[in-house]
Amino acid sequence: MIAANMSGTEKLPLLVIGKSKNPRCFGRNGVKSLPVTYTNNKKAWMNSEVYEDWLAKLDQRFRRQKRKILLFVDNCPAHPQILEIELKAIKIIHLPPNTTSKLQPMDMGIIKNLKFYYRKRIVKKFLEAIQKNKKYVLDILQAITLLTKA
Repeated sequence: MIAANMSGTEKLPLLVIGKSKNPRCFGRNGVKSLPVTYTNNKKAWMNSEVYEDWLAKLDQRFRRQKRKILLFVDNCPAHPQILEIELKAIKIIHLPPNTTSKLQPMDMGIIKNLKFYYRKRIVKKFLEAIQKNKKYVLDILQAITLLTKA
């Protein structure tokens, strides 16, 4: 998941959802050492539980900073209109159905750019491996590293 302020000057750490709670490739420090927010579930999908947990932590962060924010959220089933948690620093506005591609800045090029540069880095890694006649296996830690660089 990607989130940033309106001007793009403040980007929240990416939310990456994997299948394993603590993959071995993360090493001793586990998820604490990652430059992203990492969580997991069986299918590695966004769901309302992951979303609400992320929101609760974000709300705590902004309360500590004594900030209030307005968060625009797309109309995804994983982003319920009625939350199980109470937010004090965040007010949520859900975009109307079928308008995300027209109203949401993240869909207007930011996500596309991120995917483009991420894929470009992956292809570059594979080509380097081919040139060296080696096999390249992309694990989740390498994917996260490439994603944050993108």
